[in-house]
Amino acid sequence: MKGISYRGNRICFGRYAFQALEPAWITSRQIEVGRRAMTRNVRRGGKIWTHLNVADNSGARELMCIRVVGASNRRYAHIGDVIVAVIKEAVPNTPLERSEVIRAVIVRTRKELKRDNGMIIRYDDNAAVVIDQEGNPKGTRIFGAIARELRQLNFTKIVSLAPEVL
Repeated sequence: MKGISYRGNRICFGRYAFQALEPAWITSRQIEVGRRAMTRNVRRGGKIWTHLNVADNSGARELMCIRVVGASNRRYAHIGDVIVAVIKEAVPNTPLERSEVIRAVIVRTRKELKRDNGMIIRYDDNAAVVIDQEGNPKGTRIFGAIARELRQLNFTKIVSLAPEVL
């Protein structure tokens, strides 16, 4: 509902809006309906709330992506993107706990990665490595193969710890 309101005022909730002839005629119920419509679509969310495996020994086992860092409304994250995630499953007696919000970099995706030379790489799972604010991994080991593109994105520490670089 974009554009100029010709018949009255426009109450806006993000991308969702409704119109009223007079501002006083807007009831609290109409405002609540607008809020519900907005949160319903946010919860649907697309691919942001994806569960990922953890490819290091930091203590987390499974993450849920809640935001892609660097863009306000990006829906998809690719290899090398930094994400904000919530730990859904963790190993007991480790520094990282369940429901903790952390940063991670994506190292494997099921969506194929196309290189300039025509090679296509697709992994079996979606995986990420937990990092700190400087971009260094919190774990001391990396499990599984990772893509060569991480070296160009200045994640050289992760590349050096990985057993195989494709």
